[in-house]
Amino acid sequence: MENPNQNEELREEELEEQTEAEEETEECSADSEAELQEEAAPADPREEALLKEAKRAEEAEAKLKETQDRLLRNMAEFDNYRKRTTKEKTQSFDNGVKHIVENLLPVIDNLERALQAAKDPEDNFVKGVQMTYDQFISTLEKLNVKQINPLGETFDPHFHDVMQHVDDENYGEDEVVQVFQKGYMIGDMLIRAALVKVAN
Repeated sequence: MENPNQNEELREEELEEQTEAEEETEECSADSEAELQEEAAPADPREEALLKEAKRAEEAEAKLKETQDRLLRNMAEFDNYRKRTTKEKTQSFDNGVKHIVENLLPVIDNLERALQAAKDPEDNFVKGVQMTYDQFISTLEKLNVKQINPLGETFDPHFHDVMQHVDDENYGEDEVVQVFQKGYMIGDMLIRAALVKVAN
């Protein structure tokens, strides 16, 4: 038969153990909360100031990077605009010169014919025509206008128009053997193709 006193002692021991366990749990929870609060809050006001300063520095650096990117984009856009307007200006100038030269070419052609028909190159009148012709050509060169005189060159359909063909073994194939009328171009723009005779 069990002793009632022994049972009572056992129950008291169990209650004491349970109470000690609960106290330990509460102590652990309190310690954990204290640690979390210590981690969340800076231990020093100087540390908090440093964190704020670091955050401001990061924001300033991000704004600076954004400004630099915007500046680079604007510079690239301006450079493209400058190149485009320069090209358009050059094309506009060349088109104007082309129109003027097209109207002057018949005069230059007539001066060339007069020189070819002249019998005495030492004649003062012929010398005057030659000087006028040379002045015309010099003025055109200043405007970036070049003559196309392809005698002896290979025929190029981009710059030459064929007026006649000739079979002659003394010339190479597609060689220009005679120029009936000189061509002209400004820069890369053709004003008038040269009229030529080509060997087959």
